[in-house]
Amino acid sequence: MNILAHLLGLLCIGFAASASLNADLGQQAVEFANDGAYTTSDSTDVSPNFTDTPDPSPEPSDNCPSLSNAYALSQTQLISRLTDPCRYDRNEPPITVNDIGEIVPIDVYTQFYIYALKDLDSNDLQFMLQGLLQFRYNDTRLAFADYAPNRQQPIVGDSDLRNLLWVPHIFLANEQSSNVLGTNEKDMLTTIYPDGTVLVSTRIQATLYCWMNFEKFPFDDQKCTTVIESWMYNTSMLTLHWELTKPVSFHTQLQLTEYDLYGWVCNETVSVSDTFTMSHGALQGNYSALSFSVMLSREVGYYIIDYFVPSMMIVAISWVSFWLQADQTPARTMMGCSTLLSFITLSLSQENSLSKVSYVTMSEVWFLVCTAFIFGSLMEFAFVNTIWRRNNNLELKKRSTKYIVRSTFVPRLKRNPRSFNRSTSSLSSCNKVCGSNQNNTVITIETPIIIADGLSRENSAISLEENDVSISSGSTAELTQSKPEEKPAQTFATMTPKEVSLWIDRKMRFIFPLAFLIFNALFWTLVYCL
Repeated sequence: MNILAHLLGLLCIGFAASASLNADLGQQAVEFANDGAYTTSDSTDVSPNFTDTPDPSPEPSDNCPSLSNAYALSQTQLISRLTDPCRYDRNEPPITVNDIGEIVPIDVYTQFYIYALKDLDSNDLQFMLQGLLQFRYNDTRLAFADYAPNRQQPIVGDSDLRNLLWVPHIFLANEQSSNVLGTNEKDMLTTIYPDGTVLVSTRIQATLYCWMNFEKFPFDDQKCTTVIESWMYNTSMLTLHWELTKPVSFHTQLQLTEYDLYGWVCNETVSVSDTFTMSHGALQGNYSALSFSVMLSREVGYYIIDYFVPSMMIVAISWVSFWLQADQTPARTMMGCSTLLSFITLSLSQENSLSKVSYVTMSEVWFLVCTAFIFGSLMEFAFVNTIWRRNNNLELKKRSTKYIVRSTFVPRLKRNPRSFNRSTSSLSSCNKVCGSNQNNTVITIETPIIIADGLSRENSAISLEENDVSISSGSTAELTQSKPEEKPAQTFATMTPKEVSLWIDRKMRFIFPLAFLIFNALFWTLVYCL
């Protein structure tokens, strides 16, 4: 019996050793299966053979949470399992590869809802925009319809959910400054639909540059553009598109103070980045871009009431000096200088609201011409005051505009020689008549006479003797008999400097207003018809 028990003990030990050896061989086979298949060419050369292309959809490891019971999971649990690192990499975009091995770029659809447009500053060339910016794209890695067919409600979250996902890196190309309104939890909304569609919504406030043109200011139309570009991924990886329905919409109660919004236009473009432009830093390539422009028309009611009507009144006030005589120097000087200074102050207050541009604007044309009218009325006073203080009369053939203007500007250059002959003959005749009496007194008097052309003055010599007052008739007879064949001298009209000054003022009362009306007709035609 003892021998039989001893044999049974040895048999059990042998079975245990055999089982241990089989277990070690099985463990090595599992490790070999995990590392790779071994192929043996001979008894001494054994090397591993790795596959070149791994399985595109490997089975999750034992540490990856399962989605088999996704219908019973909460929203937080479901998104946690969908974005687990074993299934999802937030640094990689959800690109796909077509049948020929080419990368298909992801399409991102954009929509912009504008709450407010304000602070359209013509001096700094900028405006402020507040709105809701939305991006829509499809990420098949987040689709949970196959795991939970009965789950129709989308997954909704705030900035925490957004931080778990891949989102397109978009920026405003023409921004001066921008920020997210309120807090991140309040103004960032991320929605994941069962088919993997992701909708990212962000409320933003941005100050953007607007390159304005002021050639027709204040009757100008402006176009302010907002540019949205992809920052990190070029067109081979990502393309931006506007939504097909209502890509840009405005709040129903949107109002502008200085402008009238009469339209908008959107466009899809490509931004080129190279070593010369450097629009995307060191990255080179073609980057997808979106742009939309708002069409704005400036309201001119404020400028008409505050600038154009007062300027017309100031110009008209400067014409009051034409009804004052030329010798009223203090009154006319004060009126001309005060209207000129008032108008310059008015024009400067309007021009300070604009940025300094090198070209001429319509408002500058208006103010320059009005300043010329006011300055012209002041120069007209200086001219008539100079004529008023002259001592010599003007000799005219006729009392018409042509001869008055010519004689006023050139008073002694153009004289008719007959005037000198007539005066010489009159003086010689008077000397013959009066030469017999050395005690006679000769007095020359200018007396007004009526001629065919109207009121004028003629120089006539009258000789008066102290004892005999009837010599003038005898001298006339003697002159007539001495030269019977000479034609009578031509009579000339004369005007005193005061009469010339008053005549110029009367003409300017009609010339200045008429010229200003013609300028207004040309100016407003150019503004509204061209």
